[in-house]
Amino acid sequence: MSMPNDSQVVSDPNDGKSSTSSCRLRRFTKVIIVASLRLVSVLIGLAYVKYYTNALSIEQVGAFFYLGTLSYLLNALVFVPVDSYMQSRLSDFDEIPWRVLRRLVCVTLVIGLGACIVLSTPFLLMGKLSVLDIPLLYGLAALLYLCSSLRNLLNIRGHATFSAVMVLLESLARLLVFISIAAILGASAQTLLFSSIVAFFAEYLVLLWQARRSLHLSSSNEELDPSAKIVRTVAVLSGGAVANTVQLQSYRIFFSAFGYTGTVAALGVTANIGAVAMSSCSQVFSQLFLPRLYQSRGKSIGQYASWGAALGTALLVVGLPVSEFLVRKLSHAEYAPYAMAVGFGIAIEGCNMLIGAYGVYLTLHGRLGVLFRFQLAGAVLSVLGCAAMLIKAPGDPIGLGTVVAASQLLVTSALAYYVHVFLRQND
Repeated sequence: MSMPNDSQVVSDPNDGKSSTSSCRLRRFTKVIIVASLRLVSVLIGLAYVKYYTNALSIEQVGAFFYLGTLSYLLNALVFVPVDSYMQSRLSDFDEIPWRVLRRLVCVTLVIGLGACIVLSTPFLLMGKLSVLDIPLLYGLAALLYLCSSLRNLLNIRGHATFSAVMVLLESLARLLVFISIAAILGASAQTLLFSSIVAFFAEYLVLLWQARRSLHLSSSNEELDPSAKIVRTVAVLSGGAVANTVQLQSYRIFFSAFGYTGTVAALGVTANIGAVAMSSCSQVFSQLFLPRLYQSRGKSIGQYASWGAALGTALLVVGLPVSEFLVRKLSHAEYAPYAMAVGFGIAIEGCNMLIGAYGVYLTLHGRLGVLFRFQLAGAVLSVLGCAAMLIKAPGDPIGLGTVVAASQLLVTSALAYYVHVFLRQND
């Protein structure tokens, strides 16, 4: 009897089942590892909040949120848009053109420095900032950009576990560095910002090392896009990012400028507990599902949004009943009356996760103008609401949080409806 040749051999159907089971097991293991790492980073992050809210006076906590908001505004104005463009554009490349990216990053950092000076000048003239605050604002924004950009790039390219490890180490570094610096220089809003800069710098060095050894790099000098197109794209993204930051953070500047730092601190500290928890969950979720969104050119947006909304709702259901306990344990007893603001933090951060996904989808499909218009409308609603609260009830953190959270929910709902209609029209 002759032996069958390769074309005559019948494959075992169990081989396919075994391969599928193995793939599912690897995916499940990855989910468990990433989720466990993020859980630890959440606990460290909450310990960080507990430490600095006890180490700083309520006025210094308000000052920290004020300075941090200015830095994040700079980040939203320049750095976030460039990173969003870069991640979207690189999804078309098998290899990373590192020379091109280096030029783009260097130009972005220079533009960011100029923007920082322009942004800071009015506050300097009004006596709301000191000259020594400016390097802190720029350093925090620039290093946050460099770290988050490299983490995103590594995550999208299949290094989700490493990215999760770096988030954990970042949380630990921020806590330990602040404890060390506070022991030497004293605890203040400025030393808290400086400790974050030191931690981000250490993280950046590790991320850069990992990127050079694990990513497929190309020495090609071919530009990603013509300069005019990059500027137009980034300008629209910048407008949307600034609008989103104004929508969610402007109350910290307005209320602090008029002397209501206690209101800022009460809402900021309590909402931040919920935001830290939601941010940690959303980072696990994004690490696992955002690469698929890029790879599918946005086709998986419905699944992403459904599961993301379910995640946020579940965290609200679990978090709200224990919010007062969390606030007492993780901050200071004086913040306990405002514990329900933990829910605002969860809702706002959960919506941010969904808005980010809708932003990726609209970027991939050339609909950035739509994203900007929705975010601008949200900023207008939020600023008008905050102005009304400043006039009517400047000492009501819960009312202020309700205004900000409601504007965020409206923007997210409007974007969800638009993307749903767009998907149906293009099926």
